[in-house]
Amino acid sequence: YQRRVREAVVSTQSTGNPINMIKFVLSALCILGVQAVPRPDHLDDSPFFPGEEDYVTPGPTEEPSEVPSECENYMYSWGMSSNYGMAIAHRLHSLTVEDIGYYFGVTVPVDNGIPTVNLDMSPNAARVLPNAPLATYDDSFSSIGLKHLDKILRHMDDKKYSIINYNTLEKVAHTFHMSELWTRAAYYYDLLKNTPVGDEMCGCITDVANNDILPEIELLALKVKFPGITSGAAPGKPGDGAWPINYAYNQPHNDNSIEYRRVLRNFDFSGPEEEVFDRVVEELDDHDESECDHLSNEKAWAKWRQGFKNMNDFDNYQFAVYMHCKLRDF
Repeated sequence: YQRRVREAVVSTQSTGNPINMIKFVLSALCILGVQAVPRPDHLDDSPFFPGEEDYVTPGPTEEPSEVPSECENYMYSWGMSSNYGMAIAHRLHSLTVEDIGYYFGVTVPVDNGIPTVNLDMSPNAARVLPNAPLATYDDSFSSIGLKHLDKILRHMDDKKYSIINYNTLEKVAHTFHMSELWTRAAYYYDLLKNTPVGDEMCGCITDVANNDILPEIELLALKVKFPGITSGAAPGKPGDGAWPINYAYNQPHNDNSIEYRRVLRNFDFSGPEEEVFDRVVEELDDHDESECDHLSNEKAWAKWRQGFKNMNDFDNYQFAVYMHCKLRDF
């Protein structure tokens, strides 16, 4: 089976068409008698699937450096990919209670157990929140777009709000980018209502402490607060302002090897922020310089625009599965 998956990866890389790989892997799973999460037909019919971007193969394609956990094997057998934690962390990092209600149609309490990144980038402020917070949108506006815009502009003078080094226009672009991802995920979320995921699978999907979501969101929180921290050339100390890199947060970390994921999974993100900063620089170097041009002209926007278009729609499907499992109890 692993050999056939590797052959599918090679075929996908040469043709640039991830749909073929999805069908191939799912057919292999059927041969083995494994029921996969019902998604290939959905992806075929999706109005979003770009069809010309890299696809991360379900499960590790390398020889494993350690024995996968029972949940990892279970998730891989059901079609989740090896970058599952990274994909979910990206889509969780600015999610709010109101966003959950708007995009997924579920009203959740403040104590909801959906982790996200704290938009307050003040020194030593908690970087990761255990619950998606209230957005405090102005409900006198009817459209979600104007609610998003108002929230950004109400904080436009606060240099410690949201992604460090992003100017106001870039923060607006980021907000609409996240809205795009949630809209795409909501498409699959609605489809999953007709084919619900089982309890055992959902237990693994939502176990953020053991399925890489929590360490990935911890890492992402540090990257948006200290741009360039994992580049291998991070200057200065937290808060000194000496950060030349404008972190393009939507690019995943460059080192997705099993060994890197093992180190990240076991990394201790607790303790004083300056100590955590030093440990991250030393132990989590992934050469992620991820420079992007500031949005000052049309040429810069063309790069940002293409980057947004290149987001993997399969990851939106994975996020839909996570939200399907997480929201079923509310």
